[in-house]
Amino acid sequence: MTMNLPPQSAPPAEPTVDELLHDIDGVVVDWDGTVVDNAQIRLSALQQALAPYGVDVDPQWYALNCGLPIREVITRLAGPRTLPVEEIVPASRRLLLGGPPPRLIDSTMNLLRRAEALGLPRAVASAAAGVLIHPVIDRLDLGKLLPVVVTAESVARGKPAPDAYLEAARLIGRTPSRCLAIDDAPDGITSARMQVLAVRDGLLVPVSGLIPR
Repeated sequence: MTMNLPPQSAPPAEPTVDELLHDIDGVVVDWDGTVVDNAQIRLSALQQALAPYGVDVDPQWYALNCGLPIREVITRLAGPRTLPVEEIVPASRRLLLGGPPPRLIDSTMNLLRRAEALGLPRAVASAAAGVLIHPVIDRLDLGKLLPVVVTAESVARGKPAPDAYLEAARLIGRTPSRCLAIDDAPDGITSARMQVLAVRDGLLVPVSGLIPR
């Protein structure tokens, strides 16, 4: 007996860049893991900086916490121990900046370039220090594409507080709820009072609705 199975429906098509930017007034992007694919080199730099103190960094743990400011990451890793944070941070930064520039994430770059073509203002909202972002923007010639940069020094509270995204929206003169945020880390995604795209395996995945705060 032959069973007539219903035809399988095709998976929904991925939204186009123009569809993602529809009815959007501005674009605000995270930096690490969103504009640049530097997760592995950041992890390696932190592991090397912490190794003299006997602290290991589990890659899966780091993937969930890498959106936090570096000092908060080190504090969480230390647990009850006291670590010389102000020595570890510059050591990690020297290792990070000493290598080749990171690879750009194509999906984010495509959206940013289309936003630029449409005349939409663009900004970075990162929990990282400016010393780790501005030199790389210069090396990769991204100053025109990303003219506004909010870093850890720009705001009182880092992610998951919404300060960085709100400050970026203020600087580009747009209402946060009318902006599109792009982030790869859980703390960053939940910090944006905007419409949100998550970076997943190099693709931009819409996060339903606005993040409630």
